Amino acid sequence: MYLNKIFKATLIDETRIDVVVEKSYNSQGCQKFFLYDDSELLGELKIESTSVSGKKFIYILNNPYELKLGRNYVIFDERNIVIDLDCSCLLRMDKFIDRMYSDQEMGAIYSKKGTTFRIFSPLASSGVVKLDSLDKNEHISISLTKNDKTGILEGYAKGDHANCRYSYLLKINNQVRDVLDPYAKAVTVLSKSAVIINPKEVSVDLNEDKLKPFGTINDAIIYELSIRDLTSDLNTNIVNKGKYLGFIEEGHKTKEGNPIGFDYLKSLGVTHVQLLPIYDFQTTNDLHPEDTYNWGYDPMNYNTPEGSFSTDPKDPLSRIIELKKVISKLHANNIRVVMDVVYNHVFNMETSCFERACPNYYFKFNADGTKSDGSFCGNEFESRHLMARKYIIDSCIYWVKEYGIDGFRFDLMGLIDIDTINAVYAECKKIKPDIIIYGEGWDMPTVMPQNQRSSMNNASLMPNIGFFNDRFRDITKGKTGHDELHVCGYLSGDKNYIDGFKHVISGSVLPIAHPPLFKTPSQSINYVECHDNNTIYDKLKACCPLEDEKTILRRIKLINAAVMFSIGVPFFHMGQEIGLTKFGEGNSYRSSDLVNQFRWNTLDERKDMYNFFRDLVDMRKSLPFLKLNDRKVIEQSIEFNNDYSGILKIRYSNKDVIAPYSDVLIFINPKKESFSVDLSDYYKILFNESGKITSSLYSQHLVVNPLSLVICVKE
Repeated sequence: MYLNKIFKATLIDETRIDVVVEKSYNSQGCQKFFLYDDSELLGELKIESTSVSGKKFIYILNNPYELKLGRNYVIFDERNIVIDLDCSCLLRMDKFIDRMYSDQEMGAIYSKKGTTFRIFSPLASSGVVKLDSLDKNEHISISLTKNDKTGILEGYAKGDHANCRYSYLLKINNQVRDVLDPYAKAVTVLSKSAVIINPKEVSVDLNEDKLKPFGTINDAIIYELSIRDLTSDLNTNIVNKGKYLGFIEEGHKTKEGNPIGFDYLKSLGVTHVQLLPIYDFQTTNDLHPEDTYNWGYDPMNYNTPEGSFSTDPKDPLSRIIELKKVISKLHANNIRVVMDVVYNHVFNMETSCFERACPNYYFKFNADGTKSDGSFCGNEFESRHLMARKYIIDSCIYWVKEYGIDGFRFDLMGLIDIDTINAVYAECKKIKPDIIIYGEGWDMPTVMPQNQRSSMNNASLMPNIGFFNDRFRDITKGKTGHDELHVCGYLSGDKNYIDGFKHVISGSVLPIAHPPLFKTPSQSINYVECHDNNTIYDKLKACCPLEDEKTILRRIKLINAAVMFSIGVPFFHMGQEIGLTKFGEGNSYRSSDLVNQFRWNTLDERKDMYNFFRDLVDMRKSLPFLKLNDRKVIEQSIEFNNDYSGILKIRYSNKDVIAPYSDVLIFINPKKESFSVDLSDYYKILFNESGKITSSLYSQHLVVNPLSLVICVKE
């Protein structure tokens, strides 16, 4: 007889077992406890202490026996009432963690002759694969054989099982669990079951051969957006709004004849598009996505595309093919794809496929047994455990190989260990030499030691990894916190930040006002706006409350120019180029389409800002010295002068890096008054607040208009 609800036994460590007994079961309490390995008696357990808490007796028992993984341990009391012993904590112990590893391919490995199944579950004593046959009327059970050394259960099903549903039934702690495959490559609607796929049935030409040669991350211009947000505006004639296929619809125009959706995106000239989560996430209903909104930082199945973006979420293959068409179309237009990945936490630990397959292994715990929660989402993925690390690496490799992904943006990367991030880069680079990887290097409150975190503080240990530069953000536009929106930065009105701005505009590698943040500017993702926090428009509305609309928009153009013309990697959020608002909402992850969407009527109102941004892109591509990556060369090449009451003059004079020019001057005026300067010679004006200067305009006397940036060169 099993009485789990009123009689509970948990292994706390190798020598301690805690037992909780409800008084409703035994009002006098228990006197003896015996430990069995399945039906074999190991012996009586000594009661170290007894206490009472409300309606419960709590016993601490001494365990002198060596417990093994994958066994069915139970405890009897003197009445011969039996209860399962939860041994999950064994998977937190180093002696088990360190030896549990296999480099085998995991998940459902398909061929027409048969499918191999592998799942990591060291605590499982046995398991089967529950398989739905092709006609959906017959259920097949495939027994799994366990390798006790690796903790992997493996089985083989003969025949062609393409498009069959499957799940694992694993016996863990004497309880049978129905587990969705963590390595699932396809799922049914609402993610109820994993599906076996024949790769040939979802094959799409990803047009990787259409991509022009690409150097390093310094050559990137990154544009962040969501599949849904680009096309959800109801005031367009896009057919598949908010869908993969809507994302790549062409030929649509605004009322004023400006490009919409994909046509707009490709017209910007950016090199990389960073897609907010496209893997399968939890809180948006596949069938009724209009009922809810979520960016997707609530992971469910990492290796399958999100169903709510598909035109046919009931077809497991549809979302795969449609997402591949998006990537193929971007590649055909020489735009690389960065995938936003959230391996640091899952939506719900207890219900996740990881915890159900392997309790206590895939997540971090504090010394007292509570969950580490540096993600502030209730859990943290434990990337230091070898099979968890393997999972992240395997997943990234899969997206690169199968979907042609060109880079990864790691959410809360500081919660993942350094060895894992470096390994992801090394393995993906073998497949795609121009892969780029960057992420949020915030130092979160995690149980993981400081020296193991992939945070900016440890950037020197990850020389190939980029980090969102919050120092650049805060110095340039001002603080982002809800209570600090009123705080200005250098380009929003506080000239006291001018020295700090010199530091960030030169790649955050020179000791000006701040110690160097990075060894090389390739690690500096320069940004002032992303999906998080207020848009730059809403921020300026808060910190410059007395300025009119025209002035606010002029500041946005200046700030965008500063991001683009800084040394490092420029990063922009969708709509930043034309000053889109989120109506003051700083955290709009589940707000609505109305808040997060690209509103195309704003493009018609601010076409000049759109054209200005396109000129920014073209100009950066023509100025290779902005992509310098050697700290010494930068120090030798750049000179600052701020003798102009808050106006900054930047001079590049190293002829080896600025050729064909002999001298380059950049003036940045964050003030509301114009500024005049006499130059030593005639300089050609390349760029000002109107954008690129296409005519041959030379001047010895320069006027820098209010809230503007000017680039002039000596030929």
